[in-house]
Amino acid sequence: MSTGGTGVAAEAHSAAAAAGPAAVAADTRFDRIAVQSLDDIVAGDFVAASARFSPTMRRALSPEALSRAWQTCQDVFGDYRSHGDPRDVTVGALTAVDIPMEMSQSPAALRFVFQQDGSIAGLWCLAPGTPVT
Repeated sequence: MSTGGTGVAAEAHSAAAAAGPAAVAADTRFDRIAVQSLDDIVAGDFVAASARFSPTMRRALSPEALSRAWQTCQDVFGDYRSHGDPRDVTVGALTAVDIPMEMSQSPAALRFVFQQDGSIAGLWCLAPGTPVT
C-alpha cells in the first residue's frame, strides 16, 4: 500500500496496462471483500486482511508491512473516520475497487485490485479521484 499512487501490485500493473477500464456494477463480491478488508485494517487485524492477498502480494506485503503502510496512510491523510460506498472499474481481467474514506486531515481512497479468483493483487492509499491506469 502506498500513498503516492504506486504500490505493491506486480500482478495488477502488467495486466491492467493491456486493456482500458470498463465500469462494473456496484455491490459485487469484490466490493464485499474490499469493505471487509478495510474493516480488518481499521480494526488492526492485518493478518485477516492479508489473508485475502494473492500469493505474490503476501510475499511482498506481510501483515507487519501492511500495518506500517496503514500508519503511513494515516500520517499523510489523518486518522480514519469513516468510508463511503465502493466504486469499481474493470481493467482487462482485473477489477479495481476504490473505497472513499473520510480522514481527519483530508479525504483519501483505499484502492484494492482483484484477480478473478477474488484475491487481492494490489493495494494503495490514494488521493480521491486518482485514475485507474
